[in-house]
Amino acid sequence: MITKADLARDMGVAINEWDKTRLVTLVTMGMETGFTPTVLANEILLPTLQKACRDIDSHDITFPELVLLADTIKAALDLLIPKIRSSLAGGREKGRIVIGTVKGDIHDMGKTLVAAIFESGGYRVTDLGRDVTTTAFIETAKKEKADIIAASTLMTPTLVNMEELVREVKARKMKVKTIIGGWATSPEFARKIGADAWAEDALEGLFKLDRLVEERLRA
Repeated sequence: MITKADLARDMGVAINEWDKTRLVTLVTMGMETGFTPTVLANEILLPTLQKACRDIDSHDITFPELVLLADTIKAALDLLIPKIRSSLAGGREKGRIVIGTVKGDIHDMGKTLVAAIFESGGYRVTDLGRDVTTTAFIETAKKEKADIIAASTLMTPTLVNMEELVREVKARKMKVKTIIGGWATSPEFARKIGADAWAEDALEGLFKLDRLVEERLRA
């Protein structure tokens, strides 16, 4: 029986070699072995993508290489995300989330995975995609009666737009909570701009969503 460490190693090789066929085969094998789609996505694929983003920021890989890597991972996500979402069918809705990558950032693969993890954890998620304006976040949150706005960015120049979003939510005295994440963010930045929470990855984000919804219900 293949172990998670073996699977992670082999999937890492397939990703680094941009071998989509091999990666999909390994993902299928992992599910057949008993690993859940959430474990495969969050504990193997997401960390690999996060590392790639760090590498490109430090100029260890080129942007075209990152595109090829992300395209390879997408082949696995196309298989996993529908299965993650279907696991929520018939479940109790814990809360409503509006999620997106802030204005100026066109990266959304990691955010798409996070959205799928949130859905698998019992939340109704409205995914606005990438390059989302503050107005779009706020108007959608009102329309969907959202409990939480989740904003992401991988790029330091767009942190100002994330700050604008949190500032506008507070200025309008909205009851919605805010959680931020993405490689360019940090706990210190979250505190600086007044976000209600920061998460390093999807599973930590899911845990913090539960806490934020409880806080909102008590308010």
